[in-house]
Amino acid sequence: MNAKLGVFKSLKVLAGYRERLLEGVLQDIRQRYIGSVFGSLWAVLYPLLQLSIYAGLYSFVFKIRPAGLTESGYVILVFSGLVPLMAFNEAMAAAAASLSSHKNLLLNTVFPAELIPLRAALAAQITSVFGLTITLIAGFALGHTSWQAVLLVPVFWVLLLMMAMGIGWLLSLLSLVARDIQHGLGLVTMLLFVLSPFAYTPQMVPQALKAVLYLNPLSYFVMTFQALICYGTWPDPIHAGGAVILALVSFFAGFSLFQRAKYVFFDYA
Repeated sequence: MNAKLGVFKSLKVLAGYRERLLEGVLQDIRQRYIGSVFGSLWAVLYPLLQLSIYAGLYSFVFKIRPAGLTESGYVILVFSGLVPLMAFNEAMAAAAASLSSHKNLLLNTVFPAELIPLRAALAAQITSVFGLTITLIAGFALGHTSWQAVLLVPVFWVLLLMMAMGIGWLLSLLSLVARDIQHGLGLVTMLLFVLSPFAYTPQMVPQALKAVLYLNPLSYFVMTFQALICYGTWPDPIHAGGAVILALVSFFAGFSLFQRAKYVFFDYA
């Protein structure tokens, strides 16, 4: 796709491929569970087990308990903080590896290269969507989640995916040249996980380290989701505004740079 079209015109052209994109996403999801004993049931089992392990670890082993939260409330806090982290990690990792894994599609003039990372990221969201569903059901059942979550959680989920895609587009190109990107990415995301307040509140962080917390872009999404799902309130304007800005800047900058640089990197495919 010609970069001279401009970002918004290019996105409009890509929207015309939505049916083909949906077909590719469904195909990737089906292939993901081929050959496994439990099949597509893993889409529910994996997020449920992962969330339960983290909640049990911080609740009963580390015995962390923020002020004002019951034991069940703390579990919802962990769940609502982990879900956006899982979604971001899976989307970005899948997008980063997509061009290297689907080189045949790069030669397919019918399927724009910009859609390959997007297709991979959307297909990877299946487990996170079930994780979010489990978290929302638990939040409503325990009386923590309110109607604000119904309105805003889908919006911030899309924004989170936009931020992951902006980074994923760039990493997918770099992975064609340096395969080390995919190996090092796990270490970077692990660091971002540790520095994200999914199991504690900003009030529990020493004043000297709070700057580190807010330098982590994922913190804004974690705290926004926790406000909506765990506390049942509107998110803090600073947290929500930071999430919006990070998502829009990442998405449009990543897409624009991908368009301009893709033909140089495709020589390494």
